[in-house]
Order: sequence, then C-alpha cells, then structure tokens
Amino acid sequence: MSRYMGHSPSKENPEWQTLKDHVEGVTNRTEEHVRYLIPKIPQLTVYARLTGLLHDLGKYRDDFQLHRLKWHPHEERHDPDLEEKACPHSDAGAKFLERRLRLQPLEQWPVADLEERQELQFVIANHHGALRDVVALNDRLNKSEINEVMGLVKKAVQDTPELVKLLKGPLEPLPLAATERAFLVRVLFSALVDADRLDTESHGTLSKTELRARHAAEPLEMTRLFERVQAEMDAKAALDASNPQSINALRRQMYASALSHSADEPGFFRLTMPTGGGKTLTSLAFALQHAHQHRLRRVIYAVPFTTIIDQTAKDFRRVLEQPGEFKVLEHHSNLEVKEKKVGEENQTTASDLATENWDAPVIVTTTVRLFQETLFGTRTSQLRRLHNMTGSVIVLDEVQSLPAHLLEPTLDALQFLVKYAQCSIVLCTATQPALNEELGFPALKNIRDLVPNAAFYFDELKRVSYEFRLDEATTWDDLAQELKAEPQVLCIVNTRQHAHYLYLKLGESVENFHLSTNMCPAHRKRELEVIRTRLKDGLPCRVISTQLIEAGIDVDFPRVYRALGPLEAIVQAAGRCNREGKLRNAAGKLIDGQVIVFLPEEHKLPKGDYEIRESLSRSILHTLKHVPEKLHAPDVFLPYFKDVYARVSKAPPVKINGQDGQPAELEFHTAHSRLHFQQVSAAFQMIEGDMMPVIIRGYEKEKVTALLTTIRDSPRKSERQDAWRALQQYTINIYAHQAKKLMTPQDGKPPFLTPVPELVERASRLQVDPPEICQWPETAVYDPKRGIVAEFKDDLFTSL
Repeated sequence: MSRYMGHSPSKENPEWQTLKDHVEGVTNRTEEHVRYLIPKIPQLTVYARLTGLLHDLGKYRDDFQLHRLKWHPHEERHDPDLEEKACPHSDAGAKFLERRLRLQPLEQWPVADLEERQELQFVIANHHGALRDVVALNDRLNKSEINEVMGLVKKAVQDTPELVKLLKGPLEPLPLAATERAFLVRVLFSALVDADRLDTESHGTLSKTELRARHAAEPLEMTRLFERVQAEMDAKAALDASNPQSINALRRQMYASALSHSADEPGFFRLTMPTGGGKTLTSLAFALQHAHQHRLRRVIYAVPFTTIIDQTAKDFRRVLEQPGEFKVLEHHSNLEVKEKKVGEENQTTASDLATENWDAPVIVTTTVRLFQETLFGTRTSQLRRLHNMTGSVIVLDEVQSLPAHLLEPTLDALQFLVKYAQCSIVLCTATQPALNEELGFPALKNIRDLVPNAAFYFDELKRVSYEFRLDEATTWDDLAQELKAEPQVLCIVNTRQHAHYLYLKLGESVENFHLSTNMCPAHRKRELEVIRTRLKDGLPCRVISTQLIEAGIDVDFPRVYRALGPLEAIVQAAGRCNREGKLRNAAGKLIDGQVIVFLPEEHKLPKGDYEIRESLSRSILHTLKHVPEKLHAPDVFLPYFKDVYARVSKAPPVKINGQDGQPAELEFHTAHSRLHFQQVSAAFQMIEGDMMPVIIRGYEKEKVTALLTTIRDSPRKSERQDAWRALQQYTINIYAHQAKKLMTPQDGKPPFLTPVPELVERASRLQVDPPEICQWPETAVYDPKRGIVAEFKDDLFTSL
C-alpha cells in the first residue's frame, strides 16, 4: 500500500496533507464556486468535480513525491535529504481528459473538431500559470506520455473512486459556444485556482483561514447593509423635513423610484440621474436591496477614474461599516508589487485576503481592474477573483466613460454574467442613454430604467445656465483676465499642458489653484481641502483643472468655464456649478449658476475616440446655440452617442500567429471564440499606452523616505503593505515611452528618472527583479502649485 501526499507540513501546521484530502477539498470548493451557474448549466457540476479530482493528477508521480515533497510514498516516510528539483504535475489530468474525449464517440458532440472539447484541459493544464491559447495547450500536452498518465489514473482511482462514477458514461457537452464558452472556461479556471489556493491555505496557513472565517459574510448580509444605507437616508430626510421643495426632497423621490424596482427580475438596469442627484447612494441602495430580494451575495461598484475611487470607498465605509468590521474592499492599487520567495510571505489582514479573490460584501474597484484584468486577464492572480463576480450586482458608474473601441467585448462579458451567472448590471450616468439597443447593442434590448421619468428631474434640478462661445477661439490671455475678475470660479481644460499654461497666465497667488495628475494624490487632496474651505468661507478661489475634477469631486462654484470637449464632459463640469442650488443674487433671490463653454486657442486634441466625441459635441452645441437650456434634457445624448459609436470601431483586431508562424489578425469575437486567450487579453487595453508609476521624492520627502525605508527594512509584511498603500499618495503615472526616454542618458547627462534605491536594495536581498517603478529626483523641480513641471511635448492628457 502506498500513500501519496499533497502538501508537506508548514510553520503553522506540523501535519502532512494527503493528496486524497487535498483533491477532495479542492473538488468540493470548485463545485461551490460555480454554484450560481449550475441552474443554467447543470452539466457544470460534473465538469467542476472532474476538474477538482484531476487537477493534481501529476502529483501521483514518484518524482513529484520524492523531489518536491521529499516524501517516500511507498515507504510512507519523510526524507529531508532528497534532492529538490522541478517536477511538473498539472499536465497529467489534462492529458488524460484529452485521451478520454478522443475515445468518446464524436456524435456525442455538436461539432467534431477536437479543439471544441477542451474546456477541462485548458483549466487543469494552466491552473499554476496563465490561461494560454489552444496552440500552447496542444504543444504542452503533446509532451506528456499517455501510458504514463494512465498509470497515474489507476493510483488516483484508488484514492477517489468517484472518478470511476463520473467517467463511466459519456461526458455530456456544455451547451455553450463562441465567446460564451470562452467566458465559461475563464470562470471554471477561476473556480479551480481559488479552490486550490484556499485548500492549500487551510492546511498550511491556519491563521489565514481563521481570519477569513471571522470576516465571512453573515446571513442576510445584503439586508443588514441596506438597512444602514436606509438609516443614512432617513437621517438626511429628518434634517430636511421642513423644506419639501429642496433638492434633497427630489433626491429622495429618485431614491424611492429606484428602490421600487429592487424586486424586478435580475438583468440590465439603467439609472439616469442628473449630476448632484445622489446617484452614488441611490445605486448602492438599489444594488443591496436587489441582492437581498434575489439571494445574491455581493455588490461590485466600478468607477472609471482612480481619482475618485478613494472617496467612493470612504463614503461607503462611513455608511456600511461599524467599528471593527470589514465590509468594503477597495481594490485599485497602482503600486501592487509582488516581491516574495515562495512560502516566505503571509497576508495578515482581512482586506489583504479579500483582495486575492474578491470575497467581500462590497467591492469598490476600477473598470480597468474589472474588465481588463478580471474578465479579460490571463494570469491566475487576475482570474482567481472572477468566480466571485457570479451572483453579484455590478454597478458601472459613469458608464459613458467605457472606451468605445471595446464596447462589443465589454457588453459580451456583461451579457454572459447576466445570462448564465445570476448577475444584475446597473449602468449609471447623468448622460444617458449612453448604451441601449437603439445604439446597436442588442444585449441591452430589455434594459429597465430605475428612474423612468428622469427628464422631469433633470428639469427640476436645473441649477445652471449655459453660454456657448464657439464661433472664435478665446485666447489664454483673455481667459486669464476674465477669470481674475471672478472671486470664485472653476475652469476645466482638456490637457495637463493647458492647465499648466493657463495657471501661469492667471498668476501665482493664495487665491489661485491648479489641479492635474502632474500633482501626486496627496498634493491634490491637500489643495482640494483648501479649495473647499475657501468656497465655504466665501473667500476668493480660482481653480484651473483638468477633467479629473468632473466626476465624484464634491465642489460647488457659482461660475464654471469648460473648454470645448465631449458632450458628457461638459454636462459633468456643470455638476460642479451651483451644486446645491443655493446661489443667490445681491437681492437674495435664487439664481442659476453660469457655465461657459469656450473654444480655446491651440485646441489640439488626441486622435481617436476623444477627438470624435469633441467634434460631435461641437456640432450639437452649435445647433443648441439659441436654446442652450435643452442641454439639460437627457434625450439630447441619444443622437450624440449614436454618432460616436457609429464612427468608432467597437472591438479591436487581435494579432495571432498565422500559418507558418506569420503574423495574422482575427476579428475580436472570432479570436475569443477560438480561445486565443493571451492574444485577446493583449488586445483588450482600456488605457492606450502603458503607464509607469513615478515616486515623487520632493513632496513631503521625509515621509516618502520613511515609507520607502519601511518597505526596504521591515520584517513585517503588514507594515510593508501599509507603506505601499501610503506611498500611492506620492506617485504619478507617466506614459512608459516618456519614462523610457527620461531614464536614458541624453547629451552626456545622466538619466533624469532613476530606479528607487530602497526598492533595488530589497529586490537584491530577495534575489528577485525590482519593480518597474522609478523616482522623480529630489533635485528636480516639484512645484508647490503645479507638481512636476518637466516639458513633455507629446504629453496630451485625456485618461485620468
């Protein structure tokens, strides 16, 4: 009799884990992870259990037992003196299934092509690496000997007789095709990866398992959280009870309208609310109540801009969390650095653990992390959290900001989640209809409006009047002089260069402010605090900003200037003007705020989507020149978005290796349907151009140095992770091609950007590559108002 092991003892557990126990634990977890799909795809139960039972078939190899675990399976003893060497094991289960399916009659399948029957092979073969394509899978399986693998199956059957039962009859094909099948492979892959990690953790790191259990979702979790949002709304209503005609009263009406649909069947929903209407809490309340009504387990709230995620998560925590609780996971780290030797690092907080697999009641993340990484990524660390998106309400804030060139695959992913994974999707914006069937998206045919009479509220909440200055360009000098005459005014421009230049024209003063992503987040937050205080106290306050201030930033100016740009950006800018409707004239009468849309000199915009939107916006604004108040009507956006989506390719081509290794291109849908996972992932890029984090050492330099010292020297991972999070507040992102140029010696001068010494030292000590992060030198200018001031001539700024 032989006994095979799955894992050796650890620091926290002196016991061995048998391979039988590990395999059975992973199998049960994998099935549990796909439970929300099983009602629509009942065959998935067998697929999930086969995946779990066969994922570590290669661990029955004597080489693996001897040289990876240092265990003699036939003598049932540990020998620490055995040589350690690499022993692959994830190929065996995939190879066996390939053989099993080849022997199955082809008439059992809807198509005869063997490549159409590789769901389980993909999942098992790649569960310790990344999700690769069909060619890579076949190349790997061709290296495995089927006779050797069949011997491993005999050993596995002795441990887990269930295998015989599952394989006794023909394996029923899954009823999915094309990209639906591709997404199912991704979800099953996610389920296995997380099941494998969690079972391994439950044996080797008991403290993690206990921590997860302490913060596991309670029964009726969604109901409890909804009650806390409701209490917040009730408190606001009590404060405003004496003024039934206030903005807050209208906000409550829209809130009630949204909640009245919480029992509606899951699917696609649209929440159209004017800027300042309370969209964030309304959408959260609907999502929580809808989740309760339909026994869904979490809310995922995705925002397009990293500049507003901190505030959104902070607001949610204030409302949803009580002392000592963990309910809201914020996941967007720009400095998420992996620096470990295997087995050396340990997670230590509930937030850290939930970040691994999104096991938290409320997730606040970015659309880049949601789509580009979790739904279209390939790495195990990305896909591990995908299965926890099933059974969720997914709220997409500022949905009009989704990249037009990726809309078809984006909606394809959402439709899969709705159709098969018991998800509901809420599309939120003040500029609807951004997406609907009429715009060419059949997936949204039955989308339902949570506030059906939105036009009424847009009219009632009209707080500004527009002026369009588009016939001739406004010079920076003239604009600066006009802004100087205003005691409190906000001017939003399209690029960082324009913000920099206009601020210099305005002049250095305690009354004048500049905001752009040339400033690190800590700097921007500090300036915003001063701006809010001056506005509240009635002090002079003139702000020049890029569009980072347009979404989610709660400021209230009597007058706003907006450089000509996309139509939705202009309306968002208006949301920073007379936000609470309290502006009065000298006689005390309520009046509108003023929004001036102007054509700036040097009106150079990036090519592509942004330029197309600006061009169409200009045309619409010219037609509204004599009736600018119509810009408040939500239906003005239908023809606008229809033209935008008609002019932009809504899915990119996918580059693959064609015949004889020659480069070729496939249509996106075709490439994804054929399971070219890595190539599809490379094509699905929401941000054009790679970005490089740059640490600003010259802003609060003593604090930055202290954080880097902690990262370099602290033996406690929790301290290092806290330091990494804090360090995000002192970074900016620049395009990788610019960073490369600045890291290259020029004209005999040393590089401007250099590696971070503390990170290089730590990486050298760990014998790993240092993270791709550089530093802005302390000797270089970091302006206390403008941030970095290097002249990047090609540095047009459109992505926040």
